This record gives sequence, C-alpha cells and structure tokens, in this order.
Amino acid sequence: MATIRTAALTLGVLLGSTGAAFALKPGAHADIASASCRAAGLGKSMCTRIATEDYDVDSREWDDLRAHAQIDDGQTACEAADAAADRMWSLGTELRTALARAAASPSNTTAGAVDALIGRALHTIQDNCAHDGMPNPQHAWLSLGDFCNGTDTSPDVQDDAIACAKVETDALMKIVARSVSDARLGAALDSSSCPPAQNTSGNHNNGGPPAVCQGRFLPGPFDACDFLGRAKDWDGIDRRWNGARVAPALRNAFAAGLAGDRSIAPICGGDERVLSPAVSDPIVDVSVGAPSCGKASLFCLGKADDSENPFADDPAALEDGGCSTGSGSTGGFAIALALLAVTRRRRRI
Repeated sequence: MATIRTAALTLGVLLGSTGAAFALKPGAHADIASASCRAAGLGKSMCTRIATEDYDVDSREWDDLRAHAQIDDGQTACEAADAAADRMWSLGTELRTALARAAASPSNTTAGAVDALIGRALHTIQDNCAHDGMPNPQHAWLSLGDFCNGTDTSPDVQDDAIACAKVETDALMKIVARSVSDARLGAALDSSSCPPAQNTSGNHNNGGPPAVCQGRFLPGPFDACDFLGRAKDWDGIDRRWNGARVAPALRNAFAAGLAGDRSIAPICGGDERVLSPAVSDPIVDVSVGAPSCGKASLFCLGKADDSENPFADDPAALEDGGCSTGSGSTGGFAIALALLAVTRRRRRI
C-alpha cells in the first residue's frame, strides 16, 4: 500500500530541503491581526491590508524560518531566537523609514509598504506563540500525526497558542498605532491601503490578479509535501525554547527598530540554558517511523480535494472578504508529481 513514506517522505529525501514552515492556520493569523488592528483604532481598509500581508507570509517567506520563529538546521535555540529578534528589529527599522516616506509622498505604494512590514512583524510574533522555536522535523511529525490520525498535537492548533498570539498581537499593534498616530497618517494610510484590482477590460478584471486586499495565498502542495517529509528526521526530542523569554525580546526588538535604536542585546548572553535545558530525553518513540496515511499520499499526488490540504482554512476563518488560493507554481508541483510517481513505481516491486 502506498503511504506518505512512498511519497512525501521520499520527496523530502530527494530534495534535501532544510527550510519551509507550517504555521498557525493562515486564516487565524489574519483574523487575529484584523481584530487587534481595529481595536487599536486603525481604519478598516488598513487593517484588512495588514491582515492580508500577515496571511501571505507563509507563502511569500516559506523558507525563512526566522519569519516563523523556528530553529533551522544547525542552529542552537539562542542563535535562532536572536535571528528572529534581528528580523523584528529590521522590520521595525524599515517601518520607521516607510512611515516617513508615506508622510512625504502619500500613495498606494507607500501605504502598502507600511502595511506589509506590519503584517510581517505580526506573523513572526504570532508564530512564536505557536512554535516556541520548534524545528521543522518535530513540527512535521506532530502535524502529520494530526493530518493522518485526527489528533490535536500540532503546535498550531493549541488554545494557549491562539491566546498568546492575541496578547502579543495586541501589544505590537499598540506600538504600531502610536507611531501611526504620532505621524498623523491614520486617514491617509487607510484611504490608500486597499486599491482596487487593475481593470483592463471595462467593468471586469478579466481573470487578472485579485485586488491586493483580497489576494490571500496558501503555500503550494509541493511545499506542503516537502515539509511533511521532514517528519522522518525527528529524533523524538522536544527542542522548543522558553517562549516567555523570547516573546518580549521580539516585541522589544521591533520597538527598538521603530524608535531608531541601532542595536539589540543577544537574548541568551552566551548561556544556552536561558532558553532550553542542556540535555533533553525523547518525548516520543520514533523507532516505529513517522506517521503515515493514504490521504497524505493522495494529497501529495494531487488526487485530494481542497478539504484535504493541511494548510486550508476553516470556512469561518475568511473574514474581511479575504479569499484563499493556491500559490504553488505549476512547474514545481509537476516536478513533485514526477518524483512521487517514480517513487511509487519503485515501491511496487
């Protein structure tokens, strides 16, 4: 019988990828961002654009594990946390410049740049609440178990992760709203954040790209299968970091960049024990192999419907008129199918 190991897991071996993340459901990211943004007093259009930019990080920055608050291959917890904090500082620094440009030259472009930076920062601080640095192999094992066995072990579906994401989003949005208010840009940004789709054929968009505030994109099947394939690499050890130490560090790094501060202090100060224990015993027996199931194979072979996409949002998650569409390239998915087909033929011996 074909299983995920004859498909996605083999694909992971063939590609040898170290990146790619599987975050909070994209719709949850967007909904939390939108609600917090509105509560902070920013306009509806601006909040819709920020939520859309938050949503799209999973497809646009798939391979950058800093964006998803995760430990990459070869990194310690402290190195990865510092990398995520550096990202937050850079986004804050860029937002300071973007706000100045929006004040000097109001336009759809300058407003969009502001919104994108805010959305990207929100995504990272939200993902820290779910991942706490969890590396991809551990995350993939838990996610694959949920997908195949109906369990609820993925870090992305935990109630405390959602609650934390709401708290951290509110804290960051207060910082953002204060800066927007100080620059007296609230009305200007709101009026320019959601330009209509380009109309080249009268009253219809003629199949062109959606309006920017409705252009929500999911990671493609190729990326999803490659991610799930990393489950085979987990050794059963829990490598999450101390999120209670990292969350304020990420928030403070963003605030420092936005304020124009030039540097941020390392989170661990050279002591790895600040974020994680020196020795950890396995929490799962991985000797039996990674979870597997036929529907995962079908998904990776392109034979499952949208409801079997592990990234798909719940119907209620699509607020503010957002719509989800697949973002994997046709060429990339064709390569995945070809590799998976070869694997299946070899396993039929």
